Order: sequence, then structure tokens, then C-alpha cells
Amino acid sequence: HGTFTVQPMNRHALDVLEFAAICERLAERTSFSASRELALALEPVAQASTVYLLQAETAEARRLLERTPPRFSGAHDVREEAQHADRGGVLGEVALAAIAETCTAALSVRASIATEYDDARLLSTHTEAITDGLGTVADRVSRAIDLDDAQLRDSASPRLRSLRGELARVRRRASERLRQLASSAALAPHLQEEFVTERNGRPVLAVKASSRGAVRGIVHDSSGSGQTVFIEPFELVELSNEQRELEADERDEVQRILVELSGVVGTHATDLIASVEALAVLDLAFARAELSRSWNGVVAEISGHIALVGARHPLLDPARVVGIDLDLENVRAVVLSGPNTGGKTVALKTLALCVLLHQAGLQVPAVRAVLPIVADVLADIGDEQSIARSLSTFSGHVRNLVEILEIADGGTLVLLDEVAAGTDPVEGAALARAVLEALAGRALLTVTTTHYAEVKAWASTTEGARNAAVGFDPETLEPTYEIVLGRPGPSHALAIAQRLGLDAAIVDAALEHIAPERIETERLLAEAASAERSAAALRDDASRLREQAAAARRAAEGERDRQQTAADAAELAVAEERVRARDEALAALAAQRGELDALRSEIRAARKAERTRAQATNERARQSESERDRRLTNADERARAAAARAEEAIDVPLTTRIPLAAGDPVRSRALGVRGVILEVSGETALVQGGALRVHVPLAQLEPDPGARSESEREQPVTFRMTATADVASQIDLRGTTSDEARIAVRQLVDNASMAGLAEVYVIHGRGTGAVRAAVRAELDSHPLVERYESESLDGATRVVLPGSGA
Repeated sequence: HGTFTVQPMNRHALDVLEFAAICERLAERTSFSASRELALALEPVAQASTVYLLQAETAEARRLLERTPPRFSGAHDVREEAQHADRGGVLGEVALAAIAETCTAALSVRASIATEYDDARLLSTHTEAITDGLGTVADRVSRAIDLDDAQLRDSASPRLRSLRGELARVRRRASERLRQLASSAALAPHLQEEFVTERNGRPVLAVKASSRGAVRGIVHDSSGSGQTVFIEPFELVELSNEQRELEADERDEVQRILVELSGVVGTHATDLIASVEALAVLDLAFARAELSRSWNGVVAEISGHIALVGARHPLLDPARVVGIDLDLENVRAVVLSGPNTGGKTVALKTLALCVLLHQAGLQVPAVRAVLPIVADVLADIGDEQSIARSLSTFSGHVRNLVEILEIADGGTLVLLDEVAAGTDPVEGAALARAVLEALAGRALLTVTTTHYAEVKAWASTTEGARNAAVGFDPETLEPTYEIVLGRPGPSHALAIAQRLGLDAAIVDAALEHIAPERIETERLLAEAASAERSAAALRDDASRLREQAAAARRAAEGERDRQQTAADAAELAVAEERVRARDEALAALAAQRGELDALRSEIRAARKAERTRAQATNERARQSESERDRRLTNADERARAAAARAEEAIDVPLTTRIPLAAGDPVRSRALGVRGVILEVSGETALVQGGALRVHVPLAQLEPDPGARSESEREQPVTFRMTATADVASQIDLRGTTSDEARIAVRQLVDNASMAGLAEVYVIHGRGTGAVRAAVRAELDSHPLVERYESESLDGATRVVLPGSGA
């Protein structure tokens, strides 16, 4: 995009493009007057390095807006007050309170941005002007002045406290004495009203004019009617004089304190002024970020051409505005045509404002933007008629064209609305072509709207020039506000006139005066536009049908997989039930055989022992032997029955076979083979058992329940948990993302529970509430959390763990 002379953008172009309205919206998002002034004075810049810097600062500010943005509330533009104090002037309480609030706000902003340093390095450079000396000013002033009502505190000095205390007592005594006099029997009949008041700061009674002589004192005033005089009784003069003296002493002490505080401000005046200016720059950056976010702005890619996708006019209702697409690579001139009220001028302004917003540090209202850095924007838009200068509309446009042709160069964007309109069509078309030919060779890019067929033809045949049409529905005669690059747009003037109520006979008569070739050209353009819309509709329908087919296919595949999974699960359940029954039968058989073996051993031992017992009688021996034989017979019968049940379980065929695959452990009872399937070929499997490999029909194989495949073997998992000796009871999550916050809270609660802590505190700040919501969502789902409650005005959360008793 080159390097150009640094100069302000053309003011006329900024005005007709309504750039000032953008600045107004930006100013509405600032926090105090200094940054508002910067917003209203904002202008695009032409230096690429400055644009990069502004865009980077806006991007940083927008990232911080999503988390914990700094708060500029309390900041005031106190530069004049600081300069006044620096020159030795004395500041009042209101000015000093504003200075203290500004110092506090500046230090708060500096601290907030410092916590986000990794994401706000450019913004942090502005905080370097905010020095620690502001803390001294804020502390000294706030100790002396109540910032809520901007009044000097009684505690500002010991003498002021003493004077105000004594003054309150004297006023109280004077008021009480005056009420006593007003209610006394001697004076009550002479008073106009039973109330006490003040005149010129002194206590008085409202006395009837006719009773002037009945009340001894000093007359300070009289009513407008002359019926009442306000008299200060002589008895109160001494107290009033004392009150006046105390008030004078109080004023002197107040003045002394204000002089002292103003001196503190004057000492730090330079730092204070620099801090206000830094705050204004930072506040403006956040205002740019907030405004950019409001229209879903994107960071533009800087290049030598313009390419926009979904670009929207920033001042139009985002719910109704239609985004425009323009890819103008290798294009020097664009001729935009189509019907009136079709959006040509809006498209012209949208393109220019995207360029200007980008160079002013604002993100572009578009889905995607590629933009050059232009040295200037020149525009001839709207009615340039001037009665004061005796200029017709055409003359006004020509004067603008003269200026544009003088200024335009390789860094200039030129915008022309209805170029060379307002004069004889033949001459106007010729002039428009000549102007566009000149600008196409000078300016970076020229975009014009036109109804001239000759200009449209020029764009179709000139290298570097392109036609573009605004969308229009010939059936409804309504604009679609889309931009179609590569073809001109018909004007539809007669059709629109008829829709607006012009007599059809007049429209038909007008058609007779148009050259047939012109009518044919308009018809072909309309047919091309209609065909293009039909093709686009067909593409949309085809795309929608493809998406529906893909969705149906995915649903069918999902249903098939679900049914297959269910069938596999059912087969596996049947097989497992068969295996379980067989295992139970075999276990019962083994138990009975064990019992039988034990009885046999017992019998052999008993018989041997009985043979050695000579003292045992034969009858007892016979009985004992008979009982053992009976038990042996019963055990043998139970063992035979268990063996029969086991054989029956073993021989029961599986009604549903599980498909076998390579890696499955199997056995063949018919062949006496047990091993693992290496591969399956048709109805035969290659089985390896130890060193033996044998081909076995699948029909003779069954899963081997006594073995597990490699994929089913699970490695032992060991869990080790170590309680940390030094567990934190508090965590600060300000500046983290929601996911980071949830992980940190989960770890904190786990560690605290293992360490036996009763409660922990989570500091998340208020900000946008995203981190607070994430923290509490994690606490809601954590099984070790008994309850939690808000702390610090909802900027922190207290978490109670089970068993704490809290």
C-alpha cells in the first residue's frame, strides 16, 4: 500500500460519510469528559504503524472486556485544577474531592491492567504515566475532605474540630434563648408569628410594626408589607457577636487547610495531568473495543486491495441491514448500477466506512475484511447544490470532481455517487467515462454509482474495471440490498414508477420512446439476474437436500449401530448366563467330590482305629460301621447327581452364538483343543494352543470362559493421594477464564478436604460475572462441598466443607 504524506483526512468526505455520527456513538461509551473529547475529535490515520498499534490496543481492550475490565468511574478531567494549584492557586473542596477521586481511579485502573499484563502489554505502557505519588494526594485529600459531599471534615485539623464544636454550642445557646424570649408572656403579644429566624446571619424575632417600641433590640429587616420588623434582642447581641467571631476563625482555618491541600496537589500537578491524559487514552481504547463488540467487528487483514465478506453499515439497524460481499483484488474502478432505492449509496458508504473505521482503530463490522491503508478518502455524494454560491446540482458536483482529480493519487479511495449526473445524458455519460478513465489511472480505487448505459459498457470492456449490480426482485419490485460483482444492474425505472402509482398508459407510452436495443439489453440483464437468482435458489435447495440426506444417513447409521449393539449385548448376556450355570454346576460337583474324598479318608482312618480297639464291643463296631456306610452311600449319590447336572450344563447348546474373531480365547470339546484364534477364514478358524496351531471349524468352537483376550486384560491401576502439608485456604481467580477457574476451584476443595480444612475462600471479583458463575457451577457439582455463600459484595465466595460445623 506504500507510504504517503501524513495529512488529515478530507473533511468533506468525512462529513458526507457521517463519520461524526460514529464518533458520537464512541463518545457515548466513554467514562469522563477527557476521553469524550478524544472520541469526538477522532480521525482516521494514514500511517500503517499507527493503525497496527491502534488495532492491537483495541483487540487487547476487547479481550479484557470479556473478563475483568478496569473501572474508570470516579475519573474527572482535573487538568485545569492541577495547573491552577501548580501556579499557587487555592482549590475549593469540590475541586479537591474530584482530584482525589481521579487519583484513586487512576491507581485502580493501573492495578487492574497490571493483573492482565500478558494480555494487555500495549495498554500497560499507558499506565506508566500513573505514578505512586497520586496515592499521596488521594490519601491526604480524602483524610481532610468527605468525598461524598465534598465538605471539609471536622477532623481536618484539631483547631477546626475545636472551632466547629464551640460554634455549635454558641448557636445552640442563642437559639434556645431566642425561643425563650419568643414564648415569654412579656413579648408574645407583640410578635407577628411564634417563630424565630435569621437575618444577615443573626437571630431575630418577627415583631409587629405597631409594637416596635415594646421589644428592645437592633432592627435588621422589615417585611415587604411593612407590617413586620425583624429585631435582634439586645440580650442576644453578645452571643451573636461571639458567633460571628467563631465563624470568622472557622473560615480562616478552612482557608488555611485548603491552601495546604492545594500545595500538595501543586507538588504533583505534572503527574496528575499526565495521569488524566493516560486515563483518557485508555478509556478511549475500551470505548473502541465496546463499540466494535456491539457490531461484531473483526480485525481487518492489511493488504493492497479490498475484500469484504458480510460488511454492514455501522449506523444501520444490525437486525435489518444486509451484509455485502466485495472482492476487488486487481480492480481499480467499480461501476455500481441498479434501480433507485436499491442500496447503491449505502453500499458506497459501507465500503468507505469500513476503511475509515479500520484506520481509526475500530474493528470492522463484517464477517471478514481485507483492507489497504489509504492516504485519503475523497467523496462526491449527495446534493451539492448551493444557492448562496449560485451553484446548480451539476455545478456543485463538477467543483467536487475538479478537487478530487487534483488530489487523487495512488493512496486515495474515491467515491462518486451518480457521477456527472444532472445534465444532458449524452454529455453526462461522456464526461463520466472520461472522469473514470482518469481516476482509474491515478487513484488506488474508484467506486461510482450510475444509471448511464455507456458507463456500464465502459466497465465491461476496460481492464481493471468491473461492473457490479445491486440486488432487485423483479417480481416484487423490491430491492434485496445484495451486491453482485461482474454484471451491470438494470434500472427498472418504468416498473418502479408503475408500482408507485404512475398510469400504465403513460408507462407504455414511455416504452415506445426507448430504443429497442436498449429495451432488449435491459431485458437480457433482468433475465440474467433472474437466472442467477434461480441458480442460487437451486444451489441452496441442493445444499439443503444434501444436508438432510447426510443427517438421515447419520441417523440410520446410528440406529443400525444401536440395534447391533443391543443384539450383541443380548447374545453376550445369554452366553454369560450359560457359562455361569455351567460354572456353578462344576463348582457343586467339585464340592461334592471333595466331601466324598473326605468321608472316604475318614472311613479308612476309622476302620484302622476300630481294628486296634480291642476293648470296643462288636455290637458298637457294627453300628458305627453301618452308620459310616450309610453316610458314604448318601455322599456318593449326591456326587453322582452333581456330576449329572454339570454334564447337563456343559452339554446344553447355546441357542445364540457370539461371533468369533481373531484374538478370542476359544475351546473345542469335541477335539479337546483350547487356545486363541489367530485368524478366521470362511467357516474355519486357525487356533493356536501353546505351540500347536490347528484349523478348526467355527461350528465346533465356543468361547473359553477360563481365558481372556489380550484386549480384555486390564492392567492394575494404583491410586495414590497425598495430603499437602501446607494447603492454601484462599484462591484469587480474577483474570482467569471460566475453565481455568473451575479446575482451580476443584483442586482447592480437594486439597482443603484432604487437609481437614473447615472452609475456604474463592475470590473471583464481580466483573461480567462469567468467572463467578463458573466457580459456583463447580461448587454446585462438587461432592465435598456442603454449602457456599457470597462474600465481599458478591466479589468472593465462602465455601463450607462437610464436618466443619460452620
